Amino acid sequence: MPTIEIVSIGADKLGLNQYDFDIAIIEEDKLISHRGLFNDFLKKENGIIVHIGNPDFKNDKEFVFFAGLIVDWDFEPGNIMIPNFDKGENGSNQNFRFKFLLDYQIEIAKIIKIGFLKSPTKNLFFLTDYQFGPENAAVKEIKLKDFWVQHDKEGLELNVLYKLTE
Repeated sequence: MPTIEIVSIGADKLGLNQYDFDIAIIEEDKLISHRGLFNDFLKKENGIIVHIGNPDFKNDKEFVFFAGLIVDWDFEPGNIMIPNFDKGENGSNQNFRFKFLLDYQIEIAKIIKIGFLKSPTKNLFFLTDYQFGPENAAVKEIKLKDFWVQHDKEGLELNVLYKLTE
């Protein structure tokens, strides 16, 4: 299941309240991703990271935490094949793009807006890490308005750290 995270660069605190959101959120001041694809990149920065999770994780954030139920998996249809690790398979390169389900787009946009407001440099990262996504991670810079246009028209890319600018 995918990890989806939003990072407000230089922020001390976002002050998000779980009760204001249907999605589950974890706000932390240590920039460590739950899956680790971008941790080397993140350790050069400081700020606040918000881990985004399924609504059913709102009251149980201790064990697994991922965002598979807020993603429109029908956007890029296909059957995920579970890898045979004994044969050296890793499962990557099966999904490449995604969209959020309409019910959750407003909440994601709200977190991004708060992240921009709290970032003294007005820099924000949006990142995904998905085992079945592209094998090679990428970092891309995009304006916020273009981010949502891409989301709506083409979908967002998995295993990408988007540097969002206003």
